[in-house]
Order: sequence, then structure tokens, then C-alpha cells
Amino acid sequence: MGRQGGKVAENHFGTNAKLLVVDDEPRMRESLCLLLRGRNYDVRACHDGQSALEQLMAGGVDLMLLDLHLGDMNGLDLLGMIQRAGIDTEVLVVSGDTAFDSAVCALRSGASDYVCKPYAVEELMHRVELALQRRSLARANLAMAQQLHTSERMHRSLVEASPDLIFTLDERFCFTFANERTHGLIGYSPQELLGQSLLDLVLPVDAERVRYVLEHRTGQRAIEFRIASRGGEIAERHFEASLVPVALDLPQLSSRLYGVARDVTDKKHAEHRMAYLAYHDLLTGLPNRALFRDRLGLAIMQAKRKGRQVAVLFVDLDRFKLANDTFGHIKGDELLKQVGQRLQCVLRECDTLARLGGDEFTILLPDLSGKEDAALLAGKLVKEVAAPFSIDGDDVFLTVSIGIAVFPDDGDDIETLLRHADIAMYQVKAQGKNGFGFFLPVMDAAASQRLRMENEVRRALELEQFELYYQPQVEFDSRRIIGCEALIRWPHPTRGLVPPGAFLGVIEEIGLMKPLTYWVIERACQTLREWKLAGLELSRMSVNVPPEVLVDDDFYDYLIATVDRYGIRRQSFEIEITENAFIADQQAMSLKLAGLAEEGIRVAIDDFGTQYSSLSYLRHLPVTTLKIDQSFVREIEAGKEDSPIVRAIVAIAAGLNLNLVAEGVETEVQADYLGSLGAVEMQGYLFGKPMPASDFRRLLHQEAAVMSV
Repeated sequence: MGRQGGKVAENHFGTNAKLLVVDDEPRMRESLCLLLRGRNYDVRACHDGQSALEQLMAGGVDLMLLDLHLGDMNGLDLLGMIQRAGIDTEVLVVSGDTAFDSAVCALRSGASDYVCKPYAVEELMHRVELALQRRSLARANLAMAQQLHTSERMHRSLVEASPDLIFTLDERFCFTFANERTHGLIGYSPQELLGQSLLDLVLPVDAERVRYVLEHRTGQRAIEFRIASRGGEIAERHFEASLVPVALDLPQLSSRLYGVARDVTDKKHAEHRMAYLAYHDLLTGLPNRALFRDRLGLAIMQAKRKGRQVAVLFVDLDRFKLANDTFGHIKGDELLKQVGQRLQCVLRECDTLARLGGDEFTILLPDLSGKEDAALLAGKLVKEVAAPFSIDGDDVFLTVSIGIAVFPDDGDDIETLLRHADIAMYQVKAQGKNGFGFFLPVMDAAASQRLRMENEVRRALELEQFELYYQPQVEFDSRRIIGCEALIRWPHPTRGLVPPGAFLGVIEEIGLMKPLTYWVIERACQTLREWKLAGLELSRMSVNVPPEVLVDDDFYDYLIATVDRYGIRRQSFEIEITENAFIADQQAMSLKLAGLAEEGIRVAIDDFGTQYSSLSYLRHLPVTTLKIDQSFVREIEAGKEDSPIVRAIVAIAAGLNLNLVAEGVETEVQADYLGSLGAVEMQGYLFGKPMPASDFRRLLHQEAAVMSV
């Protein structure tokens, strides 16, 4: 019930309904009691299971609202005690435990309903009223059975108002009475049921069990059965029935059975749904980890008996996080579903495709004659995923890395096969991704080394062991330093200076690229401010930003806020991105960059010409700088200075009025050639290696001293 006329509506049962709240958390217990008293219920409270049991034993509790996690016992244990003691009360579980198994166990242990915390107030009140209504009707039905000979009219009115199917059966189990609820539940009017046997309506699979209960009735009996519904949206309904022998005081009538059957179809469907979800992935409908392990264990046992092989494939989508961050999680979920459908189409009927979570899938190939079968199928999977996916009209390109472990060569148990397939998959990623590979024993050591590396980079980030080195960018004619690029380095406490290539890939794969990039930006801004306070201003500080960080929702605000916090001119801060940032979604990336450009942040395309080069996107992107990749600069040699690619890039930059920086300049020959083409800004070992901030500061002081002479 809701609020009407500004007042709290009364509950349907006046102030007589007595409720018991059992919760060991004081604030939650007090809040719930206050809410129920506001609806005119008589409310008592307990903080533990023992106190609740004592109150229930004393009687008078119509409805108990129970939390499953109590201080002295589990709520399920309390439900068991209530059932064994035959305590008459309704139980509504109100718990923060959202696990499906907990809900199923509670309902099977006697709870009439289950509400998860946090709950909507009106929904909870509705459930409370339904529980009290069920209790009221059950009491009325029992009283009616006991007093049938004195109050036929009252019996009729209460029975017809019941939401349950109420009936009586003769000694042949034929209906002698049924309430009007039969029409809504099973499509038969009460008149049509008269003379029909209950056994004729019950589904054949349940008929013998029902017959046994009817023929061996002693006192009150409970039974479940299904009846095929005639018409309506539900083909068959599940009932929980309570049957009681009733001896009427009329000599012309023999003993009969009185029954109350509650429609529990929705409850059964919910239980079946919970059981399904326990073994299937909610997003894709594929088997989950638990079901995959069950099937893998069975396949191993069968392979041992038959002398066959079993392959486990660990499938990981390459750079899925970038696509997910670019398109958003809704489209990312749709992409995962399409991937699952494509993978499934390649497999045999006996194979199992499962989603472990995120962008990880596993495949079980049972009953193989050799590894070549697994290799053939893995190749098909790689090819199938490489074709573009269509998400709301946008083409998305993905690749997969697949690791394969084969029973019995690579392991004879579930854990070993899964671990070795995972190791093989990471080896494929390390070798360039977009392919498949089998596990080899030598990979175990590599996996251990990788795990150590993961732990060490996590600790390095936590302890700020990383350090920024700065490489000067100079003006060719004057050789004056006009900017620098901030480059990450790792002075390892025991292994010395670790090159970026040895740890950046690991950081990307374990999801730490965002915090590392934010740390780099913070440290670069801090250093730039220190130089500024020392009178050493640079016109540009460049920082590399990976695509997956650039598309992050809060990157824009973070970057602007950090630059402003350190009092740095926005025009002096430049982010460098690679061309592959535009593969996933050029439009989304363009919007991100346009927002930064409007705020004054400079944008440079790093390693231009080595990846997704397109003059079209250059015309429409707010790019300020192109950086010639060092691989092209290296081609410039004495006596063979001409480089068509370099000349073309210089011409493109000039034509689009973009700043140009040549990277990797190591010789005067290279510098002179680039200068002759019009490349006025350069970066490379010829002008200075990447160096710590203190050394770079010294270099700036030296240059300032020379300039002042």
C-alpha cells in the first residue's frame, strides 16, 4: 500500500498482525521495525536466532522477517528448527545474500518469500501483506474444514475468495466440490470437475506418486503435482497440495478428502531459473566455469577409458577493453554475444563453449584422435573472429589469442589442463596475438616468470618505483631545446634499469595502464612546474597516452584538472597517441580529442606512417603534431640520403599546416637531410638520450647559461 491523502495507509489486517524482525545488525533491525510500525503492525524484534526461537515457541507470531546471517546461527538453521518444532508462522527472508543458492535453500527450508537487501519499501510492504494474506487464508481454510457442518455459507464465501484451489474428493478420488479458482488456474469450471478423478488431471509422470499418497493417507499429507492447463498462457501449472481426511456427520455420505492446492508455478520457474543460472553465463547463455569443469571432468574419464585425447582451448579477445571502452558496455556486451555465436558455429555438436567471464572463453573438444584436429579447429576460430562484427552499423575488428592444452600429454586433470591452456594463450599474446599455439613444457617456467613480473609491477606502481626520463626535442637550426618527451623507466631494486618493452605489455594485460598513465601525467606536470619555478620554461612536454586510457570516461576531466592544478599552460602540454587508436571507432576518438583541443591541449600522432595511416582522418582530427617514426629515419644513410617516405610525410605535415618532429635522429647526415626537407624539430640520441629529471634540468641550465652570454 502506498501513501494516500498524505497519511500512511493501514495494512489489510488492522493492528492484530504480529510481526517478528530478526536481524543482528542494529541499524537495519531498528529501521525495519520503524517502517513496519508505521504501517500499524504489532512489531517485536530479536538480534539472534536463539531469542527468535524462544519468541516463536511462545506463539502468536504471524510473520517473521528473517536475515540469513545471524550472530549465533545461520538463518537456514533457524528455518530447520521451526519446521522440526512445527511452529506455526510465515517466514519472509530479508537478506543481503543475493546468491541464487541461498534463495533456493531458504524457500525449500520453509520460507514463503525472499527479498534481497537493499529493498524497495513498497515492494517489501507488498510482500509482507501477501505473506499475511496467505497466513490468514490458510487459517481460514483450516477452520472451515473443522467447522464445515456448522457454517456452510461462511465456508463458501471464504473458499471462493481464496487464491488457492480448494476441493474435496470422494473415496474414488473424484471431485465432489471445487472452488471458482479452478477456472482461472487450470481452465475448468467447478461444474466440469465434478465427478472427474484428480488422477485424470494430473500429468502422467506425477500420477502414480499422487495415487500412492491418496491411497496411503494417514492424517494430513502434503504433495506436489502438475496439471495441464486448458487454455491460458501457461501450459502446465505446479501445485503444492495439502490433503486432509474429513469425516462428515451425514450418514448418507462417506469419508472424503479435503484439499488445498497452492499454485507455485512462478516459484518453480524461479527455482529452475536459479538452477540454470548456476551453470550458465547470464549474458551469453553459454555454459559457465562450473558447467565447463563438470563436462571437462567427464570428458577426461571417458578419454581414459577409450584411449582418446581431449583438448582444452583458452580463448581471449585481443584488445577487447579498447573496443568496450570506446563503444560503451552495452555495445561491448552485444559484441561478446556475437563472438560467442560465431565461435559456437565453428564447433561440433559434442564440443562445449563456455564463457569464464570478461572476454575469456574456453572450449572443450572431447574424443579427439590427435592434436591436428584441435589445430584445424583453432585455425577456423581465428579466421571466424577476424571477420568484422557489426554493432549498430559500426564495423568492429577483433582478433583472438588461443592457447591449447591436450589430455593426456599436457595434463591429466582439470586444473592442470586449464592452467596450461592459459599459459599457452599468454605465449600467443606475447608473440604478437591473433593466432593459436599449443602448450609446451618450457612455458611453465615462462609463466612463473611472468607471474613474478606481474607481482613486481603491481608493487612498483604501489611504491612509486617507476621514474620518468626526459628526452629533449630541439630546433634544428639553433639546436635549442624547445620541448621534451616524458618516457617511463623502471629502476628495479635488484635487476637495474628495466626497459619499457619488458613491463608495459604486462601492465596493459593486467589492467594497470590507467593508473600508470595517470601517475605519468601527475609526475610530468609536477616536474614541468618545478622547472618553471626555476626559470626554465619549455614550450612543450609530451606524454604518451594509450587508446584505452584516452577513451576512459574520466580521462578528460582528470587531465584538465591536473594541468590546471600545477599552473601549467595547457598549450605546453601535449599528448601522444598512436594511429591504431582510430581503428576501433574513429568518430568516438575524434570527439575525445576535439574536447581536449578546445581546452588547449596539444595532440601528436606518434610513429606516423607505421600503422593506420589515413589522410582522411588527419584532415578531420584536431592534431597539432606529426612524429616521423625512427624506423624511417634510420633508412637515411650517407650516400643514400633520399627517402621517399620521409619526404612524403614532411610534405603532408606542411600541406596540413601541422608541426613535425623527427624521432630517432642519431647522425648528422640524418639531421641535415631532414633539415633540408623542412623538418625543423628533431628528437634522438644525436641531441640527447632520455635522462632523469635532474640531468635534464642541468642541461636546461647549461643551455640558458650559453644563451645569456
